[in-house]
Amino acid sequence: MTSREAARFAVAAFLIAATVSVPAQQVVRTGAPPEIRALVDAVIQAVNSGSADAWEAFAQARYAPSLLQEQTRDQRAEQYQQIADRFGTVAMEAVRRQGPDAPLELQVKGSKSSGTIEVDIDGGATPRILSLSATARDVAKAVMPAGDVPLPPLDRTLAGDEIDRRLDGYFTKLSQADVFSGVALVARSGVPVFMKAYGMADRDRKIANTIRTRFNIGSINKEFTQTAIRQLVRDGKLSPDDTLGKFFPDYPQAASRTATVQQLLTHRGGLSDFFGPEFNKAAKDRFASNADYFKFVSGLPPNFAPGERNQYCNGCYIALGAIVEKVSGMPYEKYVAQNIFGRAEMTSTGYPRSDQPADDIAIGYTRREGDGSLRRNTSMHGVTGSAAGGGYSTALDLLTYVKAVRSGRFPGNDPGVGIAGGAPGTNAIVEARGEWVVIVLTNFDPPTAERIGIALADALSR
Repeated sequence: MTSREAARFAVAAFLIAATVSVPAQQVVRTGAPPEIRALVDAVIQAVNSGSADAWEAFAQARYAPSLLQEQTRDQRAEQYQQIADRFGTVAMEAVRRQGPDAPLELQVKGSKSSGTIEVDIDGGATPRILSLSATARDVAKAVMPAGDVPLPPLDRTLAGDEIDRRLDGYFTKLSQADVFSGVALVARSGVPVFMKAYGMADRDRKIANTIRTRFNIGSINKEFTQTAIRQLVRDGKLSPDDTLGKFFPDYPQAASRTATVQQLLTHRGGLSDFFGPEFNKAAKDRFASNADYFKFVSGLPPNFAPGERNQYCNGCYIALGAIVEKVSGMPYEKYVAQNIFGRAEMTSTGYPRSDQPADDIAIGYTRREGDGSLRRNTSMHGVTGSAAGGGYSTALDLLTYVKAVRSGRFPGNDPGVGIAGGAPGTNAIVEARGEWVVIVLTNFDPPTAERIGIALADALSR
């Protein structure tokens, strides 16, 4: 699941066309119906509760049955923790809405950062939440993973050796506090000026991370799936208007056959996510290829009809991977290895099995379960990744990819790259700002890498 999920809430006969400002500690929105005010108040109170248990009670009271079914309790706790980590304690600033069926946009000011909590609701007398997400406007200003380890002063005028000295001291302290484990890379004009590894790749076997350690990069893999689709469109083998049913006329969920390639790319396809109760119960060695994930997802009912709304969709990208296989005549993993990783000269990127870890594979460790101590995450995901995420790469390979994109080696890619991915025990970010590229990979929970990476990129690109 990614640290950049989309969420929507719809309600009938209510439109806030302009911003409604309120005092900092007030959560009353003038002009909103009482049921909407009550819902918004409940969201704010749940964020400020300081407890995943309180968030779960809020979810049980306010989530629609469909959303409760789609998510596990652990996934809801993870989302709460991500919101709390990014925002801290929040106060309402404004509520916006672009139309009667558009999401409610709760503009909040937090003790760590400010941003938007976006909610999508049904049209019932007591509105229920269909989906929810949060986006911080100033994540870079949020507290770093260890509050007593401030980011060192950085700017574009510093020499490379001074950047190296300052950042090494910073990451060393984070590692000693056991709040960072991974690799950080800072490059100027394509040349690394800082690249070092910290912490352990495998705590049981006492294997340390190195600059060549491969990390699970989560949903950054979606970038490669997008590139594969663009290549096939460029070559005339695929159209954005082609439907899932064109390639899989017997797709078990008939309602999803009309989903277009474009809808799948933009998270409007409505396919089921693979995360959920059935996946949690399944033996994880069932998931050793994108084809395995596609078979699993195709057996799950869709979340909504194609085009009905926007909702973050891992299942959509798994379906895109299956389309790549169908059109190219080769497994998804082989296609991206030949046409993306090979073309970009990424020699250490791919889909190794996490149940047979090589010495250069970082095992993920999460604090999201039990007593908060670090635990291996290997039981939480399939033994390999998919077209939606879960492949492995190195910091150097990701820098190589950025340079390939900027050189125009791939069709349609924006030369300004900013991508991230995360799940329990893994977080990765690539931030490309002008002459600077910042890459942070960790085998700890989100938003560890994202916070650090955005803060570094902001400081250096000032």
